[in-house]
Amino acid sequence: MYNNRLFLFSGIYCSRSLSNLRLTVPRAVRVGHSVTLQCDYDLEEAPLYSVKWYRNSDEFYRYVPKEAPPTRVFPLPGLHVDVSVSNAQKVTLLAVGRPLSGIFQCEVSADAPLFHTEIKSAPMTVAVVPDGVPTINVDKAGLERGGPLIAECFAPPASPAPNLTWYVNDQRVPGSTSSSIIRDTELLETANSRLELTGVGGSWGAIRLRCEATQFRLYRANSLVVEVKPDTPQPASVLLMGPSTNGGGWIIPSGAHLFFVLFIGAIW
Repeated sequence: MYNNRLFLFSGIYCSRSLSNLRLTVPRAVRVGHSVTLQCDYDLEEAPLYSVKWYRNSDEFYRYVPKEAPPTRVFPLPGLHVDVSVSNAQKVTLLAVGRPLSGIFQCEVSADAPLFHTEIKSAPMTVAVVPDGVPTINVDKAGLERGGPLIAECFAPPASPAPNLTWYVNDQRVPGSTSSSIIRDTELLETANSRLELTGVGGSWGAIRLRCEATQFRLYRANSLVVEVKPDTPQPASVLLMGPSTNGGGWIIPSGAHLFFVLFIGAIW
């Protein structure tokens, strides 16, 4: 009989505990914009002791319902909390700057007697979105001498640099990559990607090139379509330049449509 009562008593306290902590932090936000971070949880009828927010390891906001006022802000450089709309579930940051990129953490604690604590964290990047669209430069001089068609795609400066993807005749080039370099004192990055098409002369007809730049879900833009009409004779086969075990390439029959010689490289 005693054991049954002890089990029942323990079960009551176990049911009055913190659970199901859910953190909502946008993966990326535009520099200068405001952002709301959400922290939802189920106290299961237990009283709330505190909610604390951290950027990396630094606490910047605390909500304690037993205190007056319940909210408290800890100063961090470049971080501004809108206390008027922040509460036990959410905190709003005003005009975020690039240095605020990092790991944001929500820590929730239930009150006595258990003081159960749960913590969740998520990354957030404060991004400088590119201004404009990517551009393509084509070097046809080598193509006219029977060499490859070389094209380069450049995205406008941003932070972080956007990803670049090539399309040839509206077909995505597999494995296309981009690289980023530091271009100015503000540490904005310019992405660029190099595409090489070999053996695309003669009866292959016009080649349409397009470059797409993306940055998280904040930015997606396409270059103008560049159409190239090779004037050189078509070779007996088309060589797809790329990594292979013997150091060469793959041979594609000359009659295979839309299988061009592709070499994707990064220019640093």
